[in-house]
Amino acid sequence: MTYPDRRQFLKRASATAVVGMVAGCTGAGGGDSEFNQIGLSAYVRGGSWITAYIEAAEFYAEQIGVDLDVRPNEQSAQQQVSDIRDMANQGYDGIIVGVWDTGAAEGAINNAIDDGIPVIATNADTSSSEIPLYVGFSNYAGGEACAQEMIASLEEQRGDQDEWTVLDVRGPQGNQSANQRSQGFLDVMEEDDRVVVSDVLNGKFARDTAQEVTQEWINANDEVDGIYSGNLSMGLGVVRALENLGLDAPKGEDDHIILTQMDGSGEVNELIGDGVIDAAADQPNYFYNPIAIEYLRMYHEDGSDAIPEVGSTVESGDLDIQTGDYKDVELWSEDIWAPAEIDEQNGHPWFKTNNIIITEENADQPYLWGNVWG
Repeated sequence: MTYPDRRQFLKRASATAVVGMVAGCTGAGGGDSEFNQIGLSAYVRGGSWITAYIEAAEFYAEQIGVDLDVRPNEQSAQQQVSDIRDMANQGYDGIIVGVWDTGAAEGAINNAIDDGIPVIATNADTSSSEIPLYVGFSNYAGGEACAQEMIASLEEQRGDQDEWTVLDVRGPQGNQSANQRSQGFLDVMEEDDRVVVSDVLNGKFARDTAQEVTQEWINANDEVDGIYSGNLSMGLGVVRALENLGLDAPKGEDDHIILTQMDGSGEVNELIGDGVIDAAADQPNYFYNPIAIEYLRMYHEDGSDAIPEVGSTVESGDLDIQTGDYKDVELWSEDIWAPAEIDEQNGHPWFKTNNIIITEENADQPYLWGNVWG
């Protein structure tokens, strides 16, 4: 992968107006200029989860002395494309993108890379095969982990039964994350002859919808032994549905319905500590952008050699994310992202972070984002 050096030209041209420098457009990204300014284009609404994702980037950039320009896309693919193009035109030293619309953003991302500006995607991937790296966890693996926690809890709490019935409350059909989170759960369940998936409900990633469809389904059918929810909001909606139906017995009581879900939060972590929710698979979201910043910085110094190879594993200690005191905790002190497998996705390397399983044992720990930003 090679990157023409137009970025350096843009910086120098603004100071010297030496037009002739355009002719030397070669190189592999390693530069001799300082690493000063990067941009972040991302969706910024959605509560404390996305606040943690954005604020961690701001804290870390300030900590290492880099100017970070955060551009909210306001749920507009057009706005994101415009922001990426503007940051590229200004010759930023790198761009981080949490992609809102994969297809719409690809052209702007490729143009920035053609101009010699590395782009790393975090949280939401791009279809561009040209980016050096994508940083994020595996939705499919998260679904698998929730299924495994579900079966372990069923064995522990309802081990006297020959068969268990469960529900899958998933996100919208056609949404890539929703599909992967549901499929990871269903594939594990299909391999266990003791489990019957009674139904798959569309909770549309919304708390109210998940509450409504779960309540209606249980009213029209028999109770189930377990319910899996594909995101934070739907999990809380399922809890409310069980409360309304008088089926919210906590762990340790005979009528307890096993609940597992994707995502922790301040509210979810507290419910896990109280035994209402059995387990959640969480993301190391406040590491995503600091990891990207470090790889942008290393790329700036060493070019594409700084990017770990597909098929390798990055262990704790292989990557130095400097800790700092923010929000009354020592942030980034626990490498909960590790180990990270380097896979390939959409034709580019994928820094696939570890996921964290939240149970009663660790629900109050300060390394969980929900206990910091919740």
